[in-house]
Amino acid sequence: MKAATKIVMTVSAITLMASTSLYAGPLISIGSMYEVLNSDQRSLAKRIYNNGDTSAYVRVDVMRIDPTAKDIEMPVKTLKDDELVKDRLLVTPMRMIIPPNNFQASRILWSGQRDTEQYYRVRYTPVLPAINDGFGLDAKAVKDYRNKTVQAGVNVLAGYGTVVIVQPDNPHFNTQIIQKANSIDIVNRGNASVIAEDIKICKTKLSQCDASARAFILPGRTYTIKKQEGGSVSFSLQEGSQRRSVNH
Repeated sequence: MKAATKIVMTVSAITLMASTSLYAGPLISIGSMYEVLNSDQRSLAKRIYNNGDTSAYVRVDVMRIDPTAKDIEMPVKTLKDDELVKDRLLVTPMRMIIPPNNFQASRILWSGQRDTEQYYRVRYTPVLPAINDGFGLDAKAVKDYRNKTVQAGVNVLAGYGTVVIVQPDNPHFNTQIIQKANSIDIVNRGNASVIAEDIKICKTKLSQCDASARAFILPGRTYTIKKQEGGSVSFSLQEGSQRRSVNH
């Protein structure tokens, strides 16, 4: 299958120290790697879990993705207290302290106009806290946490990112399904991303199928699914809040 977009997820790993001990410490998970703010949504809540056995100090970073420039990512400017929030993605809080075996909600919201679709990556990275880094810890608390982490033998803190697609206020969906001899093209001629869910490529008619997949097709992009001879392809096409089944 030919990817419709090069927007991909990354997992960042921060090496702290070498150790042969069993893993102990914070271990976060973020659920879905993609989030979509539909035209009728202004915000969404995303749960960030800590499945580890010590508190997770999580730094949140927001990057704007430019899909027309080889998916270059640009940091979103940090706002000052007296600055107005307009025409940008806002994530709050930017610092999270998540107790072990617990979660905290991350709020993702948009304020302002949405003339065209926009793309962001929100990264959640567990860190070793320091003084004056936004977590509100004093010197003793920082030292105690760092000592505890080192004594536990933690050598890696893994962070994750999610891509946020902000659809325009007035989405126009125009998706064409073009069947060819050995492939199917999903062509997005609209102004908002569409999602091909539960893609199944089968050797025979809806049997002996590969594991299902999902694809996001950005405006102006084409997603190609290779079809096996004598086989079939099926998926659900999500256009905003509308969903339809496609079988070929």
